[in-house]
Amino acid sequence: MEDMGGASVQAHQALAADAQPPPGARGLIPDGRHLLDEDTFTENFRSDNRPPRTYLCYEVERPDRGSGVPLDQDKGILRNKSAPGPEVPCHAESRLLEQIQSWDLGPKLHYRVTCFLSWSPCTDCAQDMAQFLKESSHVSLSLFASRLYTRGHYDEGLRTLKRAGASMAIMTSREFEHCWTAFEHHKGNPFQPWPGLAMESGKFSEKLQRIPRLEQPGAGRPCWAGSVGASPEWFRAKAGRRWGLGGGGLGGLRSRGGGGFPKAKPLRRMEPWRHRPRDPMGWISPETFFFHFPSLRYAFGRNSCYLCFQVEREGKGHSSYDWGVFQNKVYFEAPYHAEFCFLSWFCDQDLSPDEHYHVTWFLSWSPCPTCAEEVVRFLREYRNVTLSIFTARLYYFWRPDFQDGLYRLWSAGVHLDVMSFEDYEYCWDTFVDHNGMRFRSRDLLRDNDFLATELESILRTTMNPLQQEIFFYQFGNQPRAPKPYHRRKTYLCYQLKPHDGSVTAKACLQNKKKRHAEIRFIDSIMALKLEKDRRFEITCYVTWSPCPTCAKELVAFARKHSHISLRLFASRLYFHWLQENKQGLKQLHASGIPVAVMSSLEFEDCWREFVDNQGKPFQPWNKLEQYSKNITRRLRKILKQPPQNDLENEFRNLHL
Repeated sequence: MEDMGGASVQAHQALAADAQPPPGARGLIPDGRHLLDEDTFTENFRSDNRPPRTYLCYEVERPDRGSGVPLDQDKGILRNKSAPGPEVPCHAESRLLEQIQSWDLGPKLHYRVTCFLSWSPCTDCAQDMAQFLKESSHVSLSLFASRLYTRGHYDEGLRTLKRAGASMAIMTSREFEHCWTAFEHHKGNPFQPWPGLAMESGKFSEKLQRIPRLEQPGAGRPCWAGSVGASPEWFRAKAGRRWGLGGGGLGGLRSRGGGGFPKAKPLRRMEPWRHRPRDPMGWISPETFFFHFPSLRYAFGRNSCYLCFQVEREGKGHSSYDWGVFQNKVYFEAPYHAEFCFLSWFCDQDLSPDEHYHVTWFLSWSPCPTCAEEVVRFLREYRNVTLSIFTARLYYFWRPDFQDGLYRLWSAGVHLDVMSFEDYEYCWDTFVDHNGMRFRSRDLLRDNDFLATELESILRTTMNPLQQEIFFYQFGNQPRAPKPYHRRKTYLCYQLKPHDGSVTAKACLQNKKKRHAEIRFIDSIMALKLEKDRRFEITCYVTWSPCPTCAKELVAFARKHSHISLRLFASRLYFHWLQENKQGLKQLHASGIPVAVMSSLEFEDCWREFVDNQGKPFQPWNKLEQYSKNITRRLRKILKQPPQNDLENEFRNLHL
């Protein structure tokens, strides 16, 4: 092999010296190489996370044992790291190229390199890999990415890499399972796909399909063959589909300019003039989105209602997804609301009683009383359907009949909420034909706080007690939110008692815009004006551990009110891998505020004290204790605490 030059030699030496396993490695591959531990694999390869680093797992198919590939380097794990100098590569892709160039590859042999990446290559890495392929015609490269890295001119980098002959795809359940088996210290446990895996894979595949000139020559389909639980043959048959649905899907959207949904049939009990409901659209324009979806108290001139929907279908051993957009239709006789359009189309999809359907709506206007009544009737008939509604605005929220309609929806088990920033961003990515334009909130959230407060008042929920569904969803300590997939928010339940007395106050608070639950908790306690010559104890159960700002405020509160003893139990750790969040937890611990992870004991107490449990005992969800132990281990690592001792046991056994 030709001399690599001074810079390359330095890089090679750095790689050779880096014999230690990458952070997060644990256990050995049978031939002695290291594997990823479960936490590292989940945090970095799970496609709905946003880790700050890149992991690259690679395999080399060599023609024979005399191929020049060292026996212990045909399979390995690399990650990006800080560069000791400007000439030494730090990205995982660059480190892989340096490693391959250090091998004595036979120019007459052919080598297949397969990479599984937690992030797709950045622009520079993609161009470097493309240049390598041009200079190494005897090497072929296949890339599978968990998620898409979209900073800079990433699209140009991917086009360059594709033109150089690289094969590219988004990781699906099959690739994740292969990585789990080949590179993870799984201890014999089978791979368990996380909820929403197929949806996330399809979403990233769709983003890549939008990149111009990224098609297979003559194939008529995107080169990023990201499937949603489907085989390559299925995708060849459904090349134009925006989402890949398994057999018996809901008739998913087709690509721009072609096809459509299956035709809808009228709902039962519908008037004769409602015999031609609109079938779904695929996308809406950015202009339509910014005009019809702003969160306004009064929105004049916006007479249309848009309903962006997402359906997840879960059956025996498979799941599939569909989405689209409905707009209210006006006939001469009477209007046909978007909610009716969806129900009519949805009932035409041959719903199976053996499958479960999770439906999410993003509405520009909340439902009117008539639509609310029809939705409630529909949910009573179809017990295997759950519905979540996120609305940009409240329709005639001051009128009692409209308020009653929303309350009936909520009482029927519908999750109701005002759209948040994250919801707007998701709608932009999913339902808007933005042609690569980045999301900008503009004035979309102008009256968001007001509308959220109004909705809370309409639903007559003081959150004391919490609804059972809210408790299980928001306080659940699962790594991924259970279905239906809407955002898990911060809830803080607290109870206050004098040191020598019984509980005198308790409440449950929720985040509001620019006013986190922890800050609202401090406001509530300050408003009580507790006597300073008397000692008080407060126990808080919180769904997410405090952010750095809230941690700082809690520390200041505790220092100023030394007569109040505060202890904090968190169901989950908030972005625990970020340094600023770690520092916040350390500040709480150093200030004398005990921070612990909720176990079954705390969940049971929270259920008993704050939930409308109707006399039912607390029923732990699957793997509650395992998740709690995993989170506790992370917290101890952050706080550098020793294993649980008798003192901590005594702390847990304190009851109010």
